[in-house]
Amino acid sequence: MDALERNRWENVVDAAVAVTSDLDLDSLLTRIVHQARDLTGARYAALGVLGRDSDDELVEFLTEGVHAGMAASIGTLPRGRGVLGVVLRDGRPLRLDDVGSHPDSVGFPPHHPPMGAFLGVPVRVNGVVFGDLYLTEKPGGFSEDDERIVAGLAAVAGTAIRNARLFDELASTRAELARMAVLEDRNRIARDLHDLVIGRLFAVGLSVDRISRHVDEPWAGRAAQAVDDVDRAIADLRGAIFALGSDATTDGPRLVRLLKATAAPLGFAPNIEVDGDLGLLGIGLRSDVHAVMNEALANVVRHARATRVDVCLRVGPDEVVATVTDDGVGIGDRGPASGLANLAERARREGGSFTIEPGPGGVGTRLVWSVPLDQDLPAEPHP
Repeated sequence: MDALERNRWENVVDAAVAVTSDLDLDSLLTRIVHQARDLTGARYAALGVLGRDSDDELVEFLTEGVHAGMAASIGTLPRGRGVLGVVLRDGRPLRLDDVGSHPDSVGFPPHHPPMGAFLGVPVRVNGVVFGDLYLTEKPGGFSEDDERIVAGLAAVAGTAIRNARLFDELASTRAELARMAVLEDRNRIARDLHDLVIGRLFAVGLSVDRISRHVDEPWAGRAAQAVDDVDRAIADLRGAIFALGSDATTDGPRLVRLLKATAAPLGFAPNIEVDGDLGLLGIGLRSDVHAVMNEALANVVRHARATRVDVCLRVGPDEVVATVTDDGVGIGDRGPASGLANLAERARREGGSFTIEPGPGGVGTRLVWSVPLDQDLPAEPHP
């Protein structure tokens, strides 16, 4: 091995060592493209990277020898068609004296520099092709030695790309495990609140309710108010439980289950409909929606003496609307229950509205709570 050959392979070794350094992937690949062009004497060099979920389309393209003005005039970068596609598809090196003479050549776009001699090598590790490294325009064409050197650099590039993707997958897995651990902890707290605290409050409410039946005014009225306060505390706790276990992928079914638990004293099942993606709502707004629907339903249980209740939640692109309709005695002259003031406050805080009106045909009551969605906030991703 002469001095020139030894120097070329030393550069390949340097590139391999760089894979273990702190260089980011783009910097390392740029360095490899530069070395390939420098070591072969080619005028142009490029490295294309396939997408994670694609085996035939390049999503990233690094060039050497093409200045910014030329790249801008060419426009859209190659996507892995023509001769580049042959290298990607066959998974083996390709040397040509004239790239335009190959039967798969699709020519060049306007303003593209002329290219004759061509050397393309797949960027591959363990049989998996990650892209291709290719060079063009070398006086006298490319040799077998050029091919071996570029194949070594392509192997280094493949290792770097694979390692970077494995690292991203590992980071995603760790993040998902951390998210699951947090959710499990929240669910444990939620179970404790539901099984211990709500159960005890419910028992207290029943005891006070029994006492209220055997005492005179004003104590009977105060006892009844205390029962209402306990009911609202239970509703608030259920809202906290809902927020603790909040997950955009499961909140719809969980909301239905919790509302059915609140409606149990009715003696019949309400009609509950949830329409739309709760992932469009932040955790805080999802908690508000649960608290509003739960309080409205609890108010029906306490005061309406209804035989039918319809509960509907609709999440649209611009707003979320919660509606509770019953066929009970209606509001009449007594005015809304004090517990409903909290619903109006929640709507006002979010820039929304809250209305109480007679139900269909003037029978019962219809509560409508609506809040606009902030279009500047991204929807919560589903795992």
